[in-house]
Amino acid sequence: MAGRLNPTYYNYRPRQAGILCNFASDFSGLMKNRTLSTTTLLLLVFFAGCSFLIYEVSYFRLLALSLGATVKASTLVLAAYMAGFGAGAWIWGRLADKRKSHHRLLMLLFTFSGILGLLGYLMISDGIPAIYEVLATSGMPVQTADRLITPLSLALLFVPAFFMGGVLPVASGLIIRSDQGLAGSIGKIYAWETIGSALGGLATGFVLIRALGQQNTVFSAIALNLISALLLMLSRPQTDQNPAAKIPEKPLRSGKQESKNEAGKLTANNIAALAGTFILGFAVIGLQVVWFRIFRIYMTNTSYTFSLIASIVILGLFAGSRYFAASSKKPATSLSMPVLLLITAAVVVAGAGILIRIPELIMFPLAGDQDAYFMRIIVIPAISALLVILPVTFLSGYGFPLACSLITKNQHDVSNSMGRVLLFNTLGSITGPAIAAFLLIPLLGAGRSVVFYALILLIAALLISLKIRQFKTGKLKAIAISGSLILLIFLIVSPELKILPPSFTRFDREIIEYRESVEGTWVVGREPGGKGAALSTYVNNSAVIGSSYDAIKVVKMVGHLPFYAGLKGKDVLVVGFGIGVTTSAIASHPEVEHIDCIELVAGLKDAAHYYSGLNNNIQKDKRLKVIAGDGRHYLQATGKKYDLISSDPTHPILGSGSLYTKEYFELCRSRLNPGGMVSQYLPLHKLLPEDFQGIIKTFHSVFPQSTVWLGHNHAVLLGVNGQLSIDFNQWSARIAASPGDPYFYNNPYHLAACLVLDHTAIAGFSPSVQLNTDNFPSPEFFRFSSFDSRNLTQNLMFLNQNRCETSRIFTDIPDQEMMQRFTEGNRLLTEGIGYDLSGDRRNLIKKLREAISVNPENEEYPFLIRFYGSGR
Repeated sequence: MAGRLNPTYYNYRPRQAGILCNFASDFSGLMKNRTLSTTTLLLLVFFAGCSFLIYEVSYFRLLALSLGATVKASTLVLAAYMAGFGAGAWIWGRLADKRKSHHRLLMLLFTFSGILGLLGYLMISDGIPAIYEVLATSGMPVQTADRLITPLSLALLFVPAFFMGGVLPVASGLIIRSDQGLAGSIGKIYAWETIGSALGGLATGFVLIRALGQQNTVFSAIALNLISALLLMLSRPQTDQNPAAKIPEKPLRSGKQESKNEAGKLTANNIAALAGTFILGFAVIGLQVVWFRIFRIYMTNTSYTFSLIASIVILGLFAGSRYFAASSKKPATSLSMPVLLLITAAVVVAGAGILIRIPELIMFPLAGDQDAYFMRIIVIPAISALLVILPVTFLSGYGFPLACSLITKNQHDVSNSMGRVLLFNTLGSITGPAIAAFLLIPLLGAGRSVVFYALILLIAALLISLKIRQFKTGKLKAIAISGSLILLIFLIVSPELKILPPSFTRFDREIIEYRESVEGTWVVGREPGGKGAALSTYVNNSAVIGSSYDAIKVVKMVGHLPFYAGLKGKDVLVVGFGIGVTTSAIASHPEVEHIDCIELVAGLKDAAHYYSGLNNNIQKDKRLKVIAGDGRHYLQATGKKYDLISSDPTHPILGSGSLYTKEYFELCRSRLNPGGMVSQYLPLHKLLPEDFQGIIKTFHSVFPQSTVWLGHNHAVLLGVNGQLSIDFNQWSARIAASPGDPYFYNNPYHLAACLVLDHTAIAGFSPSVQLNTDNFPSPEFFRFSSFDSRNLTQNLMFLNQNRCETSRIFTDIPDQEMMQRFTEGNRLLTEGIGYDLSGDRRNLIKKLREAISVNPENEEYPFLIRFYGSGR
């Protein structure tokens, strides 16, 4: 019966096809107080795993909004969650075996998991932001507020996880009622929990949050917990199938020599099990931090991509535990654990060889069509994770039930033993990621960190084999020692392992500068063609700045428009430094006295000097202060007020979704001085029309005097904490006083013609257009049709066809006819860009010539004819 629970278990039905029948039978017999079948209890374990991943994904996402979407913050959050799980597994497992009250304890654990899950959600989603607001209002510095709130946030994770952690060991003690097939039964139960976790993670990331919203997603997990508790409450605790069998108080001994052998075997098994499971947790979860860090350099950074990879991690645990359950015919020995560690180290090294060559081996052969976004977002990450991650997590999944079987004496010790194994595994799972985030990546870099974890696995295999003193370990020791020496020499003498964005490999760019930090890798490269060739800078897999004329124009508009519109700003906050183009536009206005800039990868400032022609060496400006961290978290924690908050984030589906929600815009408004402004980049591409309009409508709901400005095929949101009315003469005077910029055409009529929507036009949006909120973040949890290239054209044409009258914002325009000519020219240019996006450059040139005939004063159009006519 390998791989199945023993038939002597109470109410066991051997066929999986009977799962639904058993479940329905349990419901029909509830009023008769029937005992729950083994299959139903396994389903409860499955639903527990599912609910726990829903909580984990949801809590992590919500805390990232307050504590910051940084690797360090997420590592602390993971540590608190895992610590709660481990402590709960240990304490509840011991208590269950001691009191023999598995049924009642499991019911209470499900009940408290649901109740505390709800309270945790309410505190994390509403309580933490409210406390931050109180502290910010009191003037408390950001660092001090973090020191107070971070421990509270971690406690809010620890407490519900403490109860959740007890479910697996307690349920195992309830399900397993015989010593026969004990090891396989442990593996099978763990497999049910892990497959539930994998499916819960996939459902949360791909379906539930977009369909139900974040709140209802958490409520679904709460419902699973409480329904499970209700089933247990209405059912009758089962009795021991063999009541005559008593728990032996002492191991049976036949003599002094046997007692010594038994004690030695027990000691060896405990060392192998607990040390091995600690190292597996240390290495595998630490590697998960490093793997994700590397995948962010290779992959399209979306919530779906990393939900998929995280679920494959758990699927590996499921497959490994299920294989253990099916293959555990013979009792495991203490030697099994160091052998497993040795194999795991070899698999990690083999995976590292694949990992550093993913672009050539997987990405380029499969992603020939750059518009095949399903391939890029789902298929390529899945294949990469299956080759690199799944083999390692498979072995880790095998190791957990192996460790449990090594130290479990009999069925009466299951909960206690599993709790101990979970505790040690969790301690490793806390330590490994912390060392990865705070020590290894900063010192060794991501690529060499993978090798370090392989080295740790080999050393652990060697030390455990020495400690257990088994005569069969000679070859194992030799392999572990030689392998450790090879990896150690490699770490000492090897050059830096550069993990580059795929485009660098594909186009053979020359690497000018490469740096790694915990939060990201940035690299400056030169296109083929020598020193005069164009430069490109990437953070992970995202270009910091586009090289095209329209991209430069719009980021400069983000910086200039507020001041041209009348802002008298001294204190400015910039969310996202990039290479400093927007910041330099802001700094060109002499009234600015202080510029705080929040940048996730603060070291990126060191790349700014490569773009001095675009940013005027802004990195040397004494008014600039670059602060490392997450922009939204900084706004949450600071009480400082600004005259301007300017944001140029990445696309909302590529990691910056939280900077386009109503709650973020409300944070910005709360940190503005009276009359202050917010300017923010608004993409038109990769957004469904309803999501694109939803962002505009959301911004308008917070800033009733909001406007939208068009810079070719990009846009700018401009909101004011007050009324917006621009005197055209003053507008012109401010533009005339600004320094000349060869990369920015600043004719006052030309820039005024870039206005496309005012507050009246936005208020007329269809009622069906939904706001983008933290609860329903539609752009972040997008549909794949968002990548349809036609969306850009549709969004562009929507703006062009719904243009507002310029006079609704600008007053006292001295030459109305000229204003009309510039507006009509801009309309024709936008039509031409629409043609160009469809591959029809001929009609773009035609529209530009029409624009010149209508608006000959506009000097940009002749330049654009030369620009586009040259094939750029």
